[in-house]
Amino acid sequence: MTLRHALGAVAMLVALAAPAAAQAVAGPEKARPVQGDPGISSLQVLNEGAFRVLRDYAEPGATRRMHNHADATYHVFVLITGQLRLTVEGQAPVDVGPGEALSLKGGVMHTFINTGKVTATIVEVFGKAPAAAADVAAAEALARALAPPPPGR
Repeated sequence: MTLRHALGAVAMLVALAAPAAAQAVAGPEKARPVQGDPGISSLQVLNEGAFRVLRDYAEPGATRRMHNHADATYHVFVLITGQLRLTVEGQAPVDVGPGEALSLKGGVMHTFINTGKVTATIVEVFGKAPAAAADVAAAEALARALAPPPPGR
C-alpha cells in the first residue's frame, strides 16, 4: 500500500468522523487500554511497510504521558472529536480542537491531556520508512484539507 492509500484511509476516517463531533468516533470499544495511562486507549487501524495509522481515544481528564514513536519518520496528528492540550518536548503547550491537524517531527517526545468534557478521538499517521519531503508535505496538506473545520471557523 502506498502513501496515497494511507492518506486516503485517513481522509475516510476524518470524513466519517465529521457528523459525530460530540462523541468518540469509530469503535472505541475495539481499542486497547494504553498501559500506565488510565483513560487512554488505542487501536491500530493500518500497519504497512511505510506507514502506520492509529486511532486513539482519551476520556475527559485523561493524560497520555510523555512518549515518542521512535520508528516514526513523520507524524501527523489529527483531532477528530474533543479538546486536547498537546505538549511537544521543547515547545509551549498547544490547545487543539476538533478538525485540527498538526505535523510533529518523527520520533519527538510528546504528551497530551483531554481538557474537554467528551472523549477525544485522535487519528495519527506515522511514516516508518525514510520519507521524502514531498510525501510529508502531501500527508500534512491532505490531513488539514480533510479535517472538519474547527467550530466557529
